[in-house]
Amino acid sequence: MMRCPFCNNSAHTRTSRYISGQTKEAYYQCQNIRCSCTFKTIESIAKVLRKPAS
Repeated sequence: MMRCPFCNNSAHTRTSRYISGQTKEAYYQCQNIRCSCTFKTIESIAKVLRKPAS
């Protein structure tokens, strides 16, 4: 979940796709009916804090 950049209400994912193994493109829509802003984000892994045990 992201927040709307205009009204700060919650926005839900409408669709998404992986651009690469660690980067995702997602389209969001604001849940505030008066706003209904639709926006796109690029989400990626910034840092791995703990690797899985092998």
